[in-house]
Amino acid sequence: MQFLNPLALAGLAAALIPLAVHLLHRCKPREVPFSNLAFLRELHQSRMRSLRLRQWLVLLLRMLALACLALAFARPALQQGGGLLGGDRPTTAVLLLDHSYSTRYTPPGGRIFDRLHRRAEEVLSLLDGGRDEVYVLPVPLQAGMVNGPTSGEAARQWLGDRAPGQGATAIHPALRQARSLLLGDDARHRELYLFTDLARPGWEDVDWDQDPDLPVFVVGPPDGDRGNRYAGDVHLSDWLAAPGQRLALTAVVGRWGGPADAEETTVDLYVDGERLQQRRVSLSPGVPVDVQFAFAPRRSGRLTGFVEIEDDALGLDNRRYFSFDVPEEIAIVIAGNDERDAYYPRRALHAAAAGDPALSVTSVRLDELSAETVADADVLILTHIEAPTPQQTRVTRSFASRGGGVLIVPGAGADASRINRELLAGIVPASLASISGQPGGSAFVQLDTARVPPVFDGLLRGTHDWPTFHATFSVTTQNRLSVLARFGDGQPALVEGRSRSGHVLLWSTPFDLAWSDLPLRGLFVPMMQRLARYLAQPTVQRTAYIVGDRAWRRVHGAGIEASIGAESPSGRRLVVQAEELGDERLWRVPELDEAGIWQLRQGEDVVDAFAVNVDLAEADLTRISPTEIRQRLGDQVQILEEEESMQDAVAAVRFGRELWRELLVLAGLLLMLELWVARAPASAAEA
Repeated sequence: MQFLNPLALAGLAAALIPLAVHLLHRCKPREVPFSNLAFLRELHQSRMRSLRLRQWLVLLLRMLALACLALAFARPALQQGGGLLGGDRPTTAVLLLDHSYSTRYTPPGGRIFDRLHRRAEEVLSLLDGGRDEVYVLPVPLQAGMVNGPTSGEAARQWLGDRAPGQGATAIHPALRQARSLLLGDDARHRELYLFTDLARPGWEDVDWDQDPDLPVFVVGPPDGDRGNRYAGDVHLSDWLAAPGQRLALTAVVGRWGGPADAEETTVDLYVDGERLQQRRVSLSPGVPVDVQFAFAPRRSGRLTGFVEIEDDALGLDNRRYFSFDVPEEIAIVIAGNDERDAYYPRRALHAAAAGDPALSVTSVRLDELSAETVADADVLILTHIEAPTPQQTRVTRSFASRGGGVLIVPGAGADASRINRELLAGIVPASLASISGQPGGSAFVQLDTARVPPVFDGLLRGTHDWPTFHATFSVTTQNRLSVLARFGDGQPALVEGRSRSGHVLLWSTPFDLAWSDLPLRGLFVPMMQRLARYLAQPTVQRTAYIVGDRAWRRVHGAGIEASIGAESPSGRRLVVQAEELGDERLWRVPELDEAGIWQLRQGEDVVDAFAVNVDLAEADLTRISPTEIRQRLGDQVQILEEEESMQDAVAAVRFGRELWRELLVLAGLLLMLELWVARAPASAAEA
């Protein structure tokens, strides 16, 4: 038993007021002469004893009623382990307020974030500004955004400046930070409040160690079916992009929740701010739909765009942004021992350039290979390499490290051990081994057409297009190596190693008719075109990020002293710093906190642009069940719906079950009983 308002116990003195009034009004009986009637005297004494008993009973009832009223104002509470005056114990509270973009969802009753904000203010009103401490943290956590310890009024002002962000829910890091803030002083009440939309994303990694002395309150919006449409991932083969050439784009759209029947929505494609196409699709809950577009880029350079669906109650995930490069020129250098070594790839690429004017092809001898000859190149093809010199190895590795794409094709007389040791080591985690088959012999193997990589997609249309291989170099690979093509016997045909900036491809067979008829097949020209374009794409330069990521961007031609600034989709300007990573310079954007197209500017010139999108997992507004919450946070967690009283729930946990209501009812019953006893007929009282 404890009293939450112990000063009100002084009111127990009021219970003595009826006794004092009774004693003050007592007086000696006045004698009145009367006839000597012994019978009447005896009857009078009997009735006086009954009257006195009733008066004492009325007095006792009045005193008990006043005592109950005084105790009710003292707010007694039952709590195991509570002291007699436990209400004086100060409180430390941590409030975690969900700022994820799903709290922007706006049902008919108002935006979820605003509802959670009001519930957080209810908790602040229950804290004593002079004694209690409060911390307020956003979910997901943000650097420098821990507000506290502070008073309730300061926390209320901080809350008033908050708005929902664009990041995804991350509950576990916030809970871990909250626990660290609540450790320590056992002389204070400790309370943890989580205000969230109760959407399922973000709960899967919650791991909480129960603490019986730390009550946890989970406060959410009312239950209801929250339907949400979203625009999902965008896929396009941007390595084939060229001005005026049709480019296929696939956008994924879908819907979570809502009516069971399919809903129709429009899907629009925008590129460089212009709406190019529109599709209309039907969406059923939980069934994503692929939407196909085809368009021709109108210019070269970095292009940006987005796919958009019709607006709904959560508009932030209705757009999916993308960016891609349309190269103005792809400079290719082919290096061989002589003209014959470069003949087939040179002829193939010249033929491809007739329909792909971005391709620019130059041939050099291997002994002429230098940093100057590849200074302006995007792709380097080493054909019929047999015994690489230190100069050739240096140039190749330097070219790959600064973002260039390299295709290595061994020669018929290749020294495998020397190529492995001096050229492949460090740039391709693979090794050339023994020769399988017999050069100039019968057909040995064909390409595996069951597993066609994107670079060969659509090229192997029929058996007449399949090249045959008389002999190949066996290739041993490591786990982190990517195999882009295989032979029918499962051996690698084309493998990829990635440096920090560029691609390096190893083709396991010389472009020699004694080894294969590949150079004579119809697929050789488009294959070389695709390999050149694939190699021209940088590996580290991502084209899409998720809100909350950090970006490291390459700015060509910018020195360490260059002044580069980042501009967010809302127009906010940030200063970015250059960092040396290995042997290249990247510009770091600290945190991408907005969805849309970000730009890097040097002065007023845009030198880079890339897409940032919201986390698609957050689009699922399916509500997590109370059972699942208790499985993750423990059985002691208090889950409060919007209509439940915050004050009652907090008081029950903080102080135990209060008894003032019962005492008021008891006081009322005592007063009613006192009234009946005082006014009852004498015969009823005597009975």
